[in-house]
Amino acid sequence: MSRAKAAKSEQEARRLRLRSLQYLERYVYLVLFSAYLHLEKAGSWQRPFSAWMREVAAKAGVYEILNQLGFPELESVEDQPFSRLRCRWQEQNRGPELSAAGDFL
Repeated sequence: MSRAKAAKSEQEARRLRLRSLQYLERYVYLVLFSAYLHLEKAGSWQRPFSAWMREVAAKAGVYEILNQLGFPELESVEDQPFSRLRCRWQEQNRGPELSAAGDFL
């Protein structure tokens, strides 16, 4: 997030803010998948992760958290459109800029 504040252009700052939130979102999903593995081990993982997300995680409010994801202490009000899950996905699919470094978004 600090790189976004030091970016040379608004487009670069926007791209870096989006990337920061995407990394945070990935981390949340990694934690959720770890919880799934731990909780479903007794049942030999009969329920797929997608079903577990609908039946367990959604009831716990995970999608509401993902839909309000952000860095509020580092962002101003005008910088918060990426906090919405749908906005992050739309922005990710809009840009033709896949990094030469091989980032998977």
